[in-house]
Amino acid sequence: MDTVTQATLGAAVGEMVLGKKIGNKAPLWGAVLGIVPDLDVLTIPFVSNMQALAIHRGITHSIVFCVAAAILLGWMLDRLYRKESVGWRNWSWMAFWTLSTHVFIDVCTSYGTQILQPFSNRLFSLDTIFIVDPFYTLPLVIGILIALFIRRESTARRWANYAGIAVSSLYLLAGLAVKSHVNAVFERNFEAETITPEQYITTPTPFNIFLWTGYGEQGDTLYAGLYSLFDDEDDIRFHRIAQNEKLLEPYRGQPAVDRLLWFSRGYFVADKGANGELFVHDLRFGRSDFWLTGQPAPYVWNYQLQFNKDSTRVTGFRHFQPDFERRAALLGQLMDRIFTGRTGLHQPHSSR
Repeated sequence: MDTVTQATLGAAVGEMVLGKKIGNKAPLWGAVLGIVPDLDVLTIPFVSNMQALAIHRGITHSIVFCVAAAILLGWMLDRLYRKESVGWRNWSWMAFWTLSTHVFIDVCTSYGTQILQPFSNRLFSLDTIFIVDPFYTLPLVIGILIALFIRRESTARRWANYAGIAVSSLYLLAGLAVKSHVNAVFERNFEAETITPEQYITTPTPFNIFLWTGYGEQGDTLYAGLYSLFDDEDDIRFHRIAQNEKLLEPYRGQPAVDRLLWFSRGYFVADKGANGELFVHDLRFGRSDFWLTGQPAPYVWNYQLQFNKDSTRVTGFRHFQPDFERRAALLGQLMDRIFTGRTGLHQPHSSR
């Protein structure tokens, strides 16, 4: 999730665990600890893009880290605030919950989180919430802001924070329930279109859990579609997208390519640029038009492969995102698609 959400969640958890004992120090340190796992991004300037892809949401988002770091951070905070007589166990308990809730909410997104590091690099993701979702974040913000201005001994302070956490948690649970329904709708439509995907994924579109994108992989083809809870009918019109796996065949087994395929979990498209450049697009993050316009549009998450002199070996890749010049207009279209079913998708077509 975004940094604001992680800091706010950490503050709310810190307040819940130690707010009664130490007042505003609890949400303050909760907010700080809530972003500690994402400090792995500080390594990015010093490593290659290939290494960075494995490091982010790696060891600092693991169960091992949550336990070990909680003990260390708890001891450090106890030393810093020895006069508070909180005890390192209580500080460590707060640190553990702020770190572990950070990891859990990241698992709910589509990026992929390596919670079993250093024993496994398997990516875990529930695909139930977008990385920025105000419906989740705002209740936490409101609850903790109210709590900050109430005496720490007050029951009202605790209940204001509890209310924010409860509403956000219910929204998160609603996302799980909605996903189950969305999966059933996509499965019915795959069957109706005689599509038998080897695997499929459904993910919420930006800022909500009402409109979902789904991708089914069959052979060298991906089928992409949209479905909103407010659609009058359950029929989904699919885009048919060639994955062009043959473009990557000569480079299979090479670390850079294998890293991209591992990260995309198979939901990728390869293609060539006008000057012969080779690109890999991760479809889990959608297109710049949210699949709303019915016209070809750039993908959001893209990599340009880099080669040695004779182009026989992929030496690395460059990550880039397209310009979002029409962002405001597209957000309006996104709202229309969520609540009215109006969309630019009229006919299925192949798309880059």
